[in-house]
Amino acid sequence: MSMPPAAEQLDVKKHFTSSILLWVRTDQPRQTGMDYWKGPHSGIISATPGLEEYRQIHLAEHNPGRWPATGGVETSIPVDRKIDGVAEVTFRSALAPSQGRKQTKLAYADEINVFRRTLLYAGPPNSSRWYDVAGPGEKAGARVLVYLRRRDGAGAGEFRKFVKKRLVPALAGSGVLKELRTQTFLPWVEKLWDTRTSPTTTPTTSASTPPSFSGSPTPQHGTPSSPAT
Repeated sequence: MSMPPAAEQLDVKKHFTSSILLWVRTDQPRQTGMDYWKGPHSGIISATPGLEEYRQIHLAEHNPGRWPATGGVETSIPVDRKIDGVAEVTFRSALAPSQGRKQTKLAYADEINVFRRTLLYAGPPNSSRWYDVAGPGEKAGARVLVYLRRRDGAGAGEFRKFVKKRLVPALAGSGVLKELRTQTFLPWVEKLWDTRTSPTTTPTTSASTPPSFSGSPTPQHGTPSSPAT
């Protein structure tokens, strides 16, 4: 049995990325909200100066989660944690968000048209890593998101080391992935994402981050922006 490649052996590019977890409004058909996010709202974000990439990941409506039951680990997704999608915003540099303030204000104002809750997770520059695992000409099809929350008492450095040294090599070594990206987040702070149009606080009935989701990708490319959904 071959051993997974060490993380240092993988071709990796480091980026500055934020992820925004999204819940669409429930007072209209779900597909109406998803279409608005993909269309008009996406146009606002894509026009922002300073973006390297803006990507939407639309998740399945009925999504039980795919992570196997594991003793001592919460692997089922609580109802209030089932998100509808994720917006991944990657900037060209740490200074790029300041270039998109005008467009970000437009995005904030437009949120109420489509979302009932938004939740920003941000990481420091270079904490987003994109690994080259695809063969020549291969492209990703369906995507799976896996969110991990470090156990109480585990340090942030220890957690980052686990992701880089153990999880990434194991996933890359499976030989079936066409895309592999990781992000490690800073502690969540509500004031970093106070849009004043839709709730930005974490759901209160569960203390865990959703462990996994599956869905289809809807890529949207643009030029730099500041964290906007």
